[in-house]
Amino acid sequence: MDTSYYRNFITLVQIGNMTQAAEVLHITQPALSKQLKYLEAEFGAQLINIKRGQRGTNLQLTEAGKIFYAKAQQLCSIEESTYNAVNQLNSRIEGTLRIATSASRSTPMVQQYLPAFGMKYPSVRFEIYEGLMTNVVNQLIKGSAEIGIANIQMVDTDKFDIILTQEEHLYAVFREDVFWTEQDHSTITWDDIKQCPITLSGGSVRMIIQTSLTDLDQLDTQSITTTKSSAIEWASSGRTIAVVPMDEKELVNHRKMARIKLPEFSGDFKKAFIILKGHALSPVAQQFIDFYKGYI
Repeated sequence: MDTSYYRNFITLVQIGNMTQAAEVLHITQPALSKQLKYLEAEFGAQLINIKRGQRGTNLQLTEAGKIFYAKAQQLCSIEESTYNAVNQLNSRIEGTLRIATSASRSTPMVQQYLPAFGMKYPSVRFEIYEGLMTNVVNQLIKGSAEIGIANIQMVDTDKFDIILTQEEHLYAVFREDVFWTEQDHSTITWDDIKQCPITLSGGSVRMIIQTSLTDLDQLDTQSITTTKSSAIEWASSGRTIAVVPMDEKELVNHRKMARIKLPEFSGDFKKAFIILKGHALSPVAQQFIDFYKGYI
């Protein structure tokens, strides 16, 4: 079965712009427009209303288009899962694992999980795309990446399915030979930390603001970094304490560094593993998700 027209229709709807969708699909705009007209003729109904001369999103699904969009996603997902199931008859897992994520979340993946997965499945190759949430979304839509990792609150569930979540908490990361050298780390409080020079990552700023438990202006903030890996590098110099979001299994690969969880900022903070809606995981991606679940 050739479902390419269905897949291109799905991409067109998800991007919301004929020109941009054609660029992502590497076909001409007239060719994509012709495919749409063919589908509308085939099913005898208008699927999309096109608003001319507007910037950004200029497509709107008709009622028939909404039905076709949902069914096209189901059909393409069934086709993918069928191919994947047949391919899994070959017990050898090989191929390319393609992940899009922020730079902060790529570091622990590269340090902890991907090497272990690669040792277990040596025929697997890796492609890691790092960037902001918009970059993660674009890589998934273009098909450059299969799995995205993002803050769950930033996931557009109309476009993406969440296949796995993992809790994150705020941690203080510091040189134990510089800060509180004679004190039991388990007794350190947020009030203690507020008296020290601090480095915040972008993720920790958002988490602190959401909780409304402290005023950022009251902190002795020496630096704010885009990524938590940069914040931890500041802390490794002994000049500041890094306050960063981490999951419980995440490691700090620096000597003389300690970390403590800040329970005051525990809440509904999660990272989500996402895939494009209507897509089934490839065998290598499914194997990685199963492997990752074994760690958490």
